[in-house]
Amino acid sequence: MIFGVFLFYFLLFIFIFSTPEKWKQKDKRLKQLFAVPAAIALIMVLLTVLKVYFIYKLFILLFFGFTFLLSYWQWGDQMRQWWKK
Repeated sequence: MIFGVFLFYFLLFIFIFSTPEKWKQKDKRLKQLFAVPAAIALIMVLLTVLKVYFIYKLFILLFFGFTFLLSYWQWGDQMRQWWKK
């Protein structure tokens, strides 16, 4: 059951985060393409195990997304350099 939940969220987030450009570049970009959705899917599975309701999961993701957006505005150059490595 837990693996099925992880697989569902993993495939959902791969669909959300993937672009055709990333699928064409089959070098290190694919590893980065799978790392972010896997991390978010793992967080969602942990929240599922802790019996957090779906709406609260979305609120948690929105909070962390907003925090990431503010961080990106502050340290965007460093993040882009890391992403291009």
